Amino acid sequence: MVAGANPILPTSWELTALLLGGALIALVGVAVISLSRDRYYTPVQRLLWLLVILAAPVLGPILWLAVGRRHTLEQEVRGHDG
Repeated sequence: MVAGANPILPTSWELTALLLGGALIALVGVAVISLSRDRYYTPVQRLLWLLVILAAPVLGPILWLAVGRRHTLEQEVRGHDG
């Protein structure tokens, strides 16, 4: 520990790691909640998406929110138009 450093306050790298970890947890949480509310995929497809989200904690939620959810939104729009 550096002399004169306050042991109660986190250093800048600890604070950065804490913020990035919190953002990652939030991203996974948003993706899982969004997936659980989706009704256009079968249970097997949702399970596969869940495995992708949990196996790749950074890329998985981003893929779900960018690709999987967009597919759902497109189907929803088509359903309201037709």
